[in-house]
Order: sequence, then structure tokens, then C-alpha cells
Amino acid sequence: MPLVTSVTEPTLTVMPPAEAYDFDYFSTRVDPELLSASIAIRVFRIPLLAVPTGATRRGGWFGVDSLAIARAVQDVLAPFSGFPDLRITRHDAPRSAYAVEWGDRPPATWSDDDERLAFYGRTSPDHSRAPSSAVSGCSPAAS
Repeated sequence: MPLVTSVTEPTLTVMPPAEAYDFDYFSTRVDPELLSASIAIRVFRIPLLAVPTGATRRGGWFGVDSLAIARAVQDVLAPFSGFPDLRITRHDAPRSAYAVEWGDRPPATWSDDDERLAFYGRTSPDHSRAPSSAVSGCSPAAS
């Protein structure tokens, strides 16, 4: 008898930005208007922030573990403004296999951390390590 497995769509929950696990991180690093227009997306148990483009933020990303979840995140973000040119890419971050990216495409290489941080709209000079959806080669997002 063949093994039958059930393939179900991933369940994502859209939440207010302040409920995101990484909200405090972003609150000191991105434009307040972008923060208020952000979307918390809960995948499994942890909501993470997707920060839209605008002001000085040229792009963003949201890292996930599977293509099915990436497609679901892309579907969630599609109707919201601030998430132009949504695309799914393979991602080499340590804990994500895919990234949903939006906005301008990041360069293949960065000249330095300041250039990378400016691309993702960093408003603070703090260069501490960011959560996966925040400002690293993604999103995060965020990313």
C-alpha cells in the first residue's frame, strides 16, 4: 500500500505591526511612517515584520524555510502598498531557504555595511546584528 501524505497550504496570520517579534528592533531603525505601514506575518508561532519600501528604504525581504510558505507570504503581501515587484529568490541566510523580496533588487555585492543598511532604510547608526527579516542580505522581513 503506497504511503499517502497530505499536502496542506501553510497557514499565515496577518497581525498589527506592534505584535511582531522583531517590532522593537525595527522601531529604532526605520522611518516611523514605514513602521506604521508594516505588516506582521505569523508563520507557525512567531510573527515577524514585513517593512514596506518608501522614504529611504529601497527594498526588503522576508525569509522562510519552504517554497510553499514563500508563495503564501507573497500572496499575503501582494494587495498591500509598499511591496512592489514581489519575487521569490533562493536565499543563503543560515536559517532560510527562500526569501520573498520586494522593491529594488539589491546589488550582488555590497561595498560595505553602510551601503547595505542604507538600502534597507536604516535610520540609526547602530550596526548590531539584525534579525533575519531585518536588514541583512534580504529582509526580514524583515525584512
